[in-house]
Amino acid sequence: MRFAWGDAEYDEADVVLLGVPDESGSHSTRLGTKLAPDVIRRVSNEREVFERETKTVALPQVCALERRICDHGNVKKEDVAEMVAKIREDGKMPVTIGGDHSITAEVLKGFDSLEKISVIYLDAHPDFICSAEHYYGSVVCDISKYGNIDFGSSVEIGIRAPEPEELINLRREHLLTLYSVNVTELGIKGVLRKIRSRIGRKAYLSLDMDVFDPAYAPGVGSPVPGGLSSSDVIYLLKKLSDKLVGFDVMETNPRYDYQDMTSHLASRIVIETISCMGVRR
Repeated sequence: MRFAWGDAEYDEADVVLLGVPDESGSHSTRLGTKLAPDVIRRVSNEREVFERETKTVALPQVCALERRICDHGNVKKEDVAEMVAKIREDGKMPVTIGGDHSITAEVLKGFDSLEKISVIYLDAHPDFICSAEHYYGSVVCDISKYGNIDFGSSVEIGIRAPEPEELINLRREHLLTLYSVNVTELGIKGVLRKIRSRIGRKAYLSLDMDVFDPAYAPGVGSPVPGGLSSSDVIYLLKKLSDKLVGFDVMETNPRYDYQDMTSHLASRIVIETISCMGVRR
């Protein structure tokens, strides 16, 4: 089943959607993120369409931009970097649905030839473990070794469950970190101002669904109370979409979801962000 909006052929597409049904980089006891790509597609076709004489898909109208989206289907984790590089070489934008968060490090390998890019990382956890590598808790440390990632213009948002080692690493690398309490204190417009003053001309955004409070997204591998609201995050994504060279949505776990509400939110995030890409602020 394709993503509800993903009916364009590859050659005519502006955006190419990839699913990566893999959780080999997860250490969670709540396994199930490998199911996410196909469940998100199914839910998008159940809840993001309306019926007239034939099925019609209603795109969000806030930005009123139509993007031709090709759902390229699922790919293996080991093929992600090569596929992302090809998508970029063909002048298209990659959007990836996981799977566990370690997939993001593979996606960013596909941006190796790009000039310096900022990373906007939304997560309940910093994922900045350096004493281990190539798993969902070491993503930020893993990508820090890539020559094209500019930590000086990158930011983490929504953090509220750091390990002691991660706090040391964040300070060492001077990575701007906005904890969930900072979001409450600054307000979402204040957070947006901080992000936009920090990031460069081109940014990659990675979103772990556990950045949301479990009230909005119960179906994740490592839920943490005190998270962000769905409306605040969607606001940020829409306002930052003009800077993005790509983005991903990781760590939806259908096995622990309630009435598919996390998968539905993931689907909504994807199309809301795509619909605003290219709008000048």
